[in-house]
Amino acid sequence: MTVHIEENNVELNKKYRLGHDFLFLANKIFSYKNDSIISMSIQVLFKIIDTNGHEKFFDSEQPKDITINLRNGKPSCLTNIIGCSFDRENILNFEPKINFAKECRYTLQWEIVGYTKDIDKGYADPIYISEQEFMDIMKKNIDQFDNIDNFPAQSCTHFTCEVK
Repeated sequence: MTVHIEENNVELNKKYRLGHDFLFLANKIFSYKNDSIISMSIQVLFKIIDTNGHEKFFDSEQPKDITINLRNGKPSCLTNIIGCSFDRENILNFEPKINFAKECRYTLQWEIVGYTKDIDKGYADPIYISEQEFMDIMKKNIDQFDNIDNFPAQSCTHFTCEVK
């Protein structure tokens, strides 16, 4: 991954944060307010902070390498470091997949920046919705999402967001 420490990033025109989606599959297609829902998704934007407190950025809108190096020097995708699972009580549960203090030389912060309901049209057609609608759908159909596919949720895509 080509990243740059914020204070040394003056010469770059643009800098980007990396995000991932987390997909929650329903047991079966269900109806909610005249929509046939097949799955729900969240989009999560990450901040990667090094041990000196500097945020690291990607230098391209379409980075070729979306990994960060662990303490042992091996590269890892963010979704191999942090996962999001369905939780009956809180709906969403973020938890590390590795021992951060031992294996990762970065601190990760994250923010949910988007919510979708995925409508069945022979394929999953994502429609952006509010956090409130997302939580309402998940809570009212909680048994649909309490399945092995959501422990952890799948991450199918990544995206970048320009930092201004």
